[in-house]
Amino acid sequence: MTPMSGALDWLAVGDVAEERGPDGSAILGGGAARLAAHAAALRARIALVAKVGDDDTGRRVRDALERLKVDLRWLRSGGAMPTTVWHEPDGQPQRRRVERGADLTLRLDELPPPSVAAALAVVSGYSLSVEPARSAALGALAGARARGARAALLIEADLLWWTNARMMRRVLEPALASVDSVALQTLDARVLFGAVSGREAVRLVAAMGPRVVYLAEADGSVVLREGGRIHGCPADRTAGAPKDRYAGAAAFWVGLARQAPARKAAADSVRYAQSVRRPGPRL
Repeated sequence: MTPMSGALDWLAVGDVAEERGPDGSAILGGGAARLAAHAAALRARIALVAKVGDDDTGRRVRDALERLKVDLRWLRSGGAMPTTVWHEPDGQPQRRRVERGADLTLRLDELPPPSVAAALAVVSGYSLSVEPARSAALGALAGARARGARAALLIEADLLWWTNARMMRRVLEPALASVDSVALQTLDARVLFGAVSGREAVRLVAAMGPRVVYLAEADGSVVLREGGRIHGCPADRTAGAPKDRYAGAAAFWVGLARQAPARKAAADSVRYAQSVRRPGPRL
């Protein structure tokens, strides 16, 4: 559906953080925040539903999102909790470290009311990891229909549960049963299902409920399953692999919110992801 005048293209619900690299550099982090940042860069109307700490890190995150013109009416303060900080989330799993903070304290009663119109409710999988954020994430997915929206989920299996696929599937199954579309990467599929092809991975995810499954390969190409049909969207081999793991999924969902056919939205997302030159907005 096309958002009504004054309505939002998305509600992005979930995690927001600072990411720190081995050199001490800091960029905007968190699946929901980075998806929102890319969508805003594509001139979509986006509101972020999340929590940051009342600290310097949280203020830097707010400033970065404000510069991108993300709607922050529902970016709340976590009180005494600090803003979440990730260390090397794109590195080897053994080197990743997270200082958990305010984003996982988002509550169900802090979601926008159903009267807030949006075409999509996009939820990041990290928020499914613990309560109360899990209930807020599931509530956002379940409440999408009440606001006239479709529900979408970013699966972040490699980031969250790479050591415990069984627990991860148990956490994901209720969410997957209630969404219209999901996005994941090859590494996520490997955690979920082992060494399977992209086509087999999207088939297996679709069997859990979603009508549309978007899988980003390491080189930036996409395998898309829609209603039982599978399409391949190749990447430009001369352009190199995408620099930001969230870029393609964000562009895909912006396309869907604008009523583009899923196959066209996926093809456009490949080009957008390869055009992004850095991992995320600097803080």
